[in-house]
Amino acid sequence: MNLCDLCSSINLEDLPPFPDDQFSKTLSGYPRFHHLVKPDFKKGARIERFGVQYHPDLNSLRRAAAEGCVLCAAVEKEAAALAEEIENLPKPRWGITQCDPSWDMWLVRRSEAGGDGLWVVCSSVVDGEGLSCLIPVAAIGFASDEDDTLSAGSSDRVLRQVPDQTTLNRIAAWLKTCDEHPHCRSRASPMPTRLLDVGTSDSDPLIKLVEPDAGLCDRYVTLSYRWGEGARHFTTTSETMQARRTGIEVDALPQTMRDALALTRMLGVRYLWIDSLCICQDDLGEWERESARMAAVYSNSYLTLAASKASDVNGGLLSPRTPRSYFKIPRRGGDGKYILASVLPLDKEVIHDYHAQMRDEPLTKRAWGFQERVLARRVLHFASGQMYWECLEGFQAEEGLRLPRSLQCVSEDAEVTAYARERALAAERENDTGSRRRRRLAEDEAGVELRSWQGMLWEYGPREMTDPADKLPAISGIAKVMSKMLDDEYVAGLWRRHLIRGLCWQGLDCRAVEGYRAPSWSWAAVDGVPATGHIGTLEEIATVLDVQVPIAGENPFGRVRDGVIKLEAPLVRMRVSENKGPTGHVAFRSEKGTEDFYGMLDVIDRSYEASAQMLEEMGVYALVLAFTRASPLRGEWQEEEQSVPTARGLFVTPALDRPGCMRRIGAVVQNADAFAPGELESCRTTVSIV
Repeated sequence: MNLCDLCSSINLEDLPPFPDDQFSKTLSGYPRFHHLVKPDFKKGARIERFGVQYHPDLNSLRRAAAEGCVLCAAVEKEAAALAEEIENLPKPRWGITQCDPSWDMWLVRRSEAGGDGLWVVCSSVVDGEGLSCLIPVAAIGFASDEDDTLSAGSSDRVLRQVPDQTTLNRIAAWLKTCDEHPHCRSRASPMPTRLLDVGTSDSDPLIKLVEPDAGLCDRYVTLSYRWGEGARHFTTTSETMQARRTGIEVDALPQTMRDALALTRMLGVRYLWIDSLCICQDDLGEWERESARMAAVYSNSYLTLAASKASDVNGGLLSPRTPRSYFKIPRRGGDGKYILASVLPLDKEVIHDYHAQMRDEPLTKRAWGFQERVLARRVLHFASGQMYWECLEGFQAEEGLRLPRSLQCVSEDAEVTAYARERALAAERENDTGSRRRRRLAEDEAGVELRSWQGMLWEYGPREMTDPADKLPAISGIAKVMSKMLDDEYVAGLWRRHLIRGLCWQGLDCRAVEGYRAPSWSWAAVDGVPATGHIGTLEEIATVLDVQVPIAGENPFGRVRDGVIKLEAPLVRMRVSENKGPTGHVAFRSEKGTEDFYGMLDVIDRSYEASAQMLEEMGVYALVLAFTRASPLRGEWQEEEQSVPTARGLFVTPALDRPGCMRRIGAVVQNADAFAPGELESCRTTVSIV
């Protein structure tokens, strides 16, 4: 565990803090390459050096690593991986991603929220009028082992591969602290239709399915997990209902259910709710009714256990985790003590919310799991590498990370909902780094609920489900709560009073699905991300005349049989342009216009070669619904709004199976002057879209 002379001369435990409030952290989309910019920074200026000088170039770092310095070896490996990623980035790179690292490196302390440790950073190389930025090279976390007296110096703890008593103690400590939070702690609430009575003895070999008396209030734990094939063999049906009431052998349960049972008993809670056992799976009417009650089930739960790392019901909660590799850094003073250090993923260090998003976990990919997390007041996540605790007061990692707020939360409890709204507004204001756009958002308190819904759709849209028809039911509990918050009518995933804004969603990596589950104008008709946010004020030019969405089943926020919107708006005939887009995609042009439109199609291949002839034969129209005056492509550092408004709406085509109706095939986002003068006014008509 040797250090080079340079590292030995630096007090690694007392570095200057990274100035979080001075930099805006951009979303690069890459694992390692991230650029941090000052919002008020001028092009051509240089970032002043801060922190402690580390190696001035890569050669110096490589020499120290080759000579056996454990810290430099870890950093050199990260720097090499970063350099390789930068080398393989698409070229030419747009905007500030032209920044290349100077490799003149400094050391700073990790941000307070991240925990103990350090960052290695450098500034970018700037040519001419380029924008200088800061580039993180490596992140190193520090930890101590409670069982190792020589390991000291950090309040963060090492992560054990196999959960043990220390792990259980952490759970108990989190819960004890959270019970002091006035909006998180359990309160008397109605119980679900059925529950599993786990008894009062840890050694009881049986549990029972029970139906609590109406009005009975008691604590219960909920389980969020991926079924997989295993759960299909362990469900409650009409045939097995009586047997479940008589008793269920604990040893016969799949591992995830057994672990949930053990933890429920450990917490001193009498009841456990698991969907596959507490809902009769072959009774469609009951399934519809219970899916409509998901908001109450998870909002009123004492605690939700999330099997985040398990791909199926056999994966367990307390099973071995992905091991983390640690190396020893000797502490100053020569007393033989050391710090346990580990290399941390840069993307999660730069964007802390990536920890909370847990995108790589199997449960995060499941549609139903999203709703279960959002509706719960507090969730204990059993992830691949460690546990996470999430409640209304924030998000914590087993290793020490602390974030001030949870990812998303809505609840049937009005007080909880109001508190979550207040915290969301506070977070928006806190994130205001000088951008006029962010200031406008923070000042628009009335729109926080709608922005929250749009943010949830971004997360929910690409998630997987076994039955594609569950797209609307799997978010119906959230929709039920949001309808009260917005005081609005829910129509196949959109909101009646905000219908024009809702119709202007743009599909990102979307694909069509087989069979019918929603009208074409709803984001629920496709799989993928429905990007629904708008920058600036929306000036509606369409008028909604009627909306008809008949429900299929007993859940008013669930499946639909049909959906028709009748509105009055400009409907402009488009032609496929002979000019291909820069990536070979289809472009359109109005019959009188002079500028090509990017074909933002989401249920038809955007490639010119694949679709141009078919689209011309189908007949494509631009249904223009609104204008905005801020470009979605403008960077954060640009303050001025564009003078030419952006036309927003839908690309539609005649619905062959519904005479007189149109069907959505994509989104229109185009400068309004691409249309000929007076063209929009002259094409205004009444349109029905299905």
